[in-house]
Amino acid sequence: MDSDHKISVMLVDDQKIMLEGLETLLSIRTDVEVVGTALTGEEALERLRSVVPDVILMDIRMPGMGGVKATEAIKELYPQVTILILTTFDDDAYIIEALSNGASGYLLKDIDGEKLVQSIHEALSGNLLLTGKVAHKLALNIRSKNSRFEQAGEELELTPRELDLARLLVEGYNSKEIADKLFLTQGTVKNYLSGIYTKIGTNDRAKAALLLKGYLFDH
Repeated sequence: MDSDHKISVMLVDDQKIMLEGLETLLSIRTDVEVVGTALTGEEALERLRSVVPDVILMDIRMPGMGGVKATEAIKELYPQVTILILTTFDDDAYIIEALSNGASGYLLKDIDGEKLVQSIHEALSGNLLLTGKVAHKLALNIRSKNSRFEQAGEELELTPRELDLARLLVEGYNSKEIADKLFLTQGTVKNYLSGIYTKIGTNDRAKAALLLKGYLFDH
């Protein structure tokens, strides 16, 4: 992302004091700008008609449309938006469902300002923000729901070179970085990744990374 570009952020939380606290934390930053707030998932969808931010910080539990359903609805309409789930709960079931719906990670609400902004940058870079425990559970969840090889009752088989790419993809490297590390062209890397995506039955990079993380964990 251009260093001169301010990251636009929308805050969604049913607690006004939480919204005000987050807005205060982010207002002192020169690289982040809060462009909207909403108290519910429905209100967030309404506000997105007039402004589409780079990142949404989404409360997981709200009256009406909570963070899980709101994430699903927003990613369907605005797949380019990065969504980070905010929670006070160590609630794996809710978190895993939200991540399965396209969220890029979750953060506890008591996070400090510096870590919050760092997390926003990491999520925009394509990194998945979650603990190893939740990552493994999520990988298994996605595998059972979306993976072609699991549905067919088959074992995923990757070539040694595909395994090299899979490990780097799981570690958060983008195509150019993978190409540099493996001394390949970007076109070759994209071809390998396309083959891997076909084998696991998803074209979504985040879901692919999680499926592969579960696969590498088991092997």
